[in-house]
Amino acid sequence: MTRLWRKAQPITVQTNGRNEPVAFTWRGRRHEVAQITRQWRTDVAWWRERVWRSSYKLYTDSGLLVIVHQDLLTGDWYLQRLYD
Repeated sequence: MTRLWRKAQPITVQTNGRNEPVAFTWRGRRHEVAQITRQWRTDVAWWRERVWRSSYKLYTDSGLLVIVHQDLLTGDWYLQRLYD
């Protein structure tokens, strides 16, 4: 089942020198990133309310497959989708 929240859930992310996630904390548990499988940027709606983010689809050491993104306007990180 895929869980997609209408409003992404805020998370704490640790990054490497290239600002890629290496670990994140969600619901009080730390998840180490085992592999980034896809990375992309979104920059839309600049004429209304701008959405500018960097997204990552990744596997964790605990077996989760998730999509996380960083809001490049605020610097905040969010869990957007969880595959289980």
